[in-house]
Amino acid sequence: MKKVLGNLALVSVLAMTGCATTGGERDYSQSLYLRGQFAWWDALPEYKVKKVDTGVYRTEIELKADGQPYEFKFGDANWSNGTNCGYLSEKDDKEVTLNTPVRANCSAVFENFRFTPPESAVYGFYFDVTGETPKVYIKKAN
Repeated sequence: MKKVLGNLALVSVLAMTGCATTGGERDYSQSLYLRGQFAWWDALPEYKVKKVDTGVYRTEIELKADGQPYEFKFGDANWSNGTNCGYLSEKDDKEVTLNTPVRANCSAVFENFRFTPPESAVYGFYFDVTGETPKVYIKKAN
């Protein structure tokens, strides 16, 4: 009886945290969006990420360079724990510059990334989960 209750407790915890029980890579393209001031923080279909490589997801957005930073995060439609991704360290990861990965914390609450585009252009926003800690980076789109 204790073993059954223990197994039920473990299954309940896994279900609540969203952990995969079958192993393998989680597919963020099913639920993750680039969210920020540019979209009133809504999870809009045009900012849903697409898988571009194993563990790497991307979406594009056109930004205006007016000297002001854009605040953003990666998150699902409900800001769920584990998919509410902001900066890990305010000192090292909050300000994002082109082509420079920063670390993400996917249990963030108010830790918004900031990016000041150097020119008005279309930018690719990347979410990379290939390492131990998720990373975020931005590249100018071709």
